[in-house]
Amino acid sequence: MPLILSLCGHHNSGKTTLGTFLVQELIKDGYKVGVVKSTKEEGALTDKPGTDTWRYRRAGAYKVCLFQKDLVTLYLPSFCKSQDFLEYLRYLFYDCDLLLLEGFKYLGGISKIWVLSKGEDPEEIKKNLSMVELIVDSSEKDRTLEYVKKKLEVKSKTEVSLWVNEGEITLKPFIQDILKNLILGFLRGLKGVPEEVYQIEVKIKKK
Repeated sequence: MPLILSLCGHHNSGKTTLGTFLVQELIKDGYKVGVVKSTKEEGALTDKPGTDTWRYRRAGAYKVCLFQKDLVTLYLPSFCKSQDFLEYLRYLFYDCDLLLLEGFKYLGGISKIWVLSKGEDPEEIKKNLSMVELIVDSSEKDRTLEYVKKKLEVKSKTEVSLWVNEGEITLKPFIQDILKNLILGFLRGLKGVPEEVYQIEVKIKKK
């Protein structure tokens, strides 16, 4: 599962400039980075009216995917709950080390980097928005990169992660060991489990 961070700020604060810098630098170090960008535009079509995908979506298909040799385009319905949205992103970008969101300042459960606009008060940002861990201006590229790398290093050393609703729960190393050994011991008594187990995921829905 990827580390998810949100790059937030007002229009023209330099989010995309900073974000593209992070992507370029991180891939040099071998990280695989995914990006999801939000927009205030509504009803904007990315395929032309009359195309086959447009016709399927107009007919009421829940999800539509256009598969090409060099590109896959996936059309999804809007998500009502942030929990469902984040859960879907984790699965969609499961093979990424980092998923960088641009925007989504009110989305709960994820750490945020705020890119300051001219004249903004950092204290007001902290007061009004949750989970803003770093406040920078767009010129502080190296500082932002260092912060992201440290987050990725911590995640790479984490063997067990626990998510409740849309938020990740921090586990101390001895708690991670207890959960890991408990689940591995349980799996040893089950048929059909591969001899080599490299990743386990448990999902529980409370009625």
